[in-house]
Amino acid sequence: MINNSVNWLYVLEDDLHPSVLSANVTHLSGPSGYSNNLKNHTQTFRPYFVNVVGRSSQEAKTILIQLINVSNVIYRYLIGIKGTSSGDLSSNQMRQLYSKTLVQLEVLLDFCVKFDELISETLPLTTYSISDTRIHLRKKLDSLRNRLSKSEVDRQLGELILVGLKQLIIRRELKRSEAEYANLILDQLGKLTSFFTFEVENLLYQYEFNTPEFFNYCARGCDTLLLDTPSLHTQLEILIGLEDRMNGLPSRTKTRWASKDESIQNQLRVFLKEKKTYIQQRLDLRRAEISDSKLSDEADRALINLPVTQLGLFIRLSMEKGIIPNEDVGKTFAYYAQHFRTPKTPFISAESLQKKSTNVEYATANKLKSHLIGMVNWLNEHYNAQHGQN
Repeated sequence: MINNSVNWLYVLEDDLHPSVLSANVTHLSGPSGYSNNLKNHTQTFRPYFVNVVGRSSQEAKTILIQLINVSNVIYRYLIGIKGTSSGDLSSNQMRQLYSKTLVQLEVLLDFCVKFDELISETLPLTTYSISDTRIHLRKKLDSLRNRLSKSEVDRQLGELILVGLKQLIIRRELKRSEAEYANLILDQLGKLTSFFTFEVENLLYQYEFNTPEFFNYCARGCDTLLLDTPSLHTQLEILIGLEDRMNGLPSRTKTRWASKDESIQNQLRVFLKEKKTYIQQRLDLRRAEISDSKLSDEADRALINLPVTQLGLFIRLSMEKGIIPNEDVGKTFAYYAQHFRTPKTPFISAESLQKKSTNVEYATANKLKSHLIGMVNWLNEHYNAQHGQN
């Protein structure tokens, strides 16, 4: 059963029909009677609505939609009267009555929507208020356009802001929350004292400007930074820096450009996390590749128990005595560097090996000499010349 606190809306719609008012033209001499009646009904409606909100948000929303519909019907009455060429007293009084009624209904709506944010997010503006709201927002948008044209803000960023806000403002059914959000963003951008790309980006993060274009702009900017940086470790540092930047920007509003879409900060956090995971996977693959390469190289390189300095001198000595050909010295040292390793040097530099074969210290020559003497002694012990006689 519909409460009497709501029935007055339907009665109001019928009583204010132009044909009914015209038939009761004598009552228009004192239009204050209508206004006082409306005032009494709205005063009764307020506590009733508060009680409904506490009981059921869906029921409260239904009632407010009825209130909006009645306002829209009365606005059509007003437009119809304005469209007539009649300038008689009754027409002027009817217009005044419609205007006062619409204002009081708008005040009542403003009072009611404050009690439930979810209701406010879904309710459209009345046709009475939407025109003035759009004019107000367009003036602010024009002011922002002029400021952007004179600033150093990134051109693509400025364009996506203007296009995004324009799309919001011209929506056929503009919701109250959408109008409030557009007004909020325009005001905050207007208050920025440091009007540069970095500061504007930060503001859009904090005020949830979650248009697809802004997300793509941020993603492209990140990709460009990574493409210009060949080092995977530096790329990882860049991503960590971007995350740190976002974490230092607390959200400033519960509303957003697209209320049903994910928060722009959440979208970008997921994007950066996926980028970090991808780069970490590439780093792991690189490490595995290097590790496998080392294992392969170590397996192919023969171990020789000489330091690089002594190995270089030994090769040089063999070349000087004709044991190793010395037609292509560089190629020879490259061969030994590629196929041999020492206990402390798994990867020998061919250039270093060749250089150390000529820049010989006394200790190195003396140590190699003791090795050679030891080898001769071994030969004398096992293959003595007298042994071979018989």
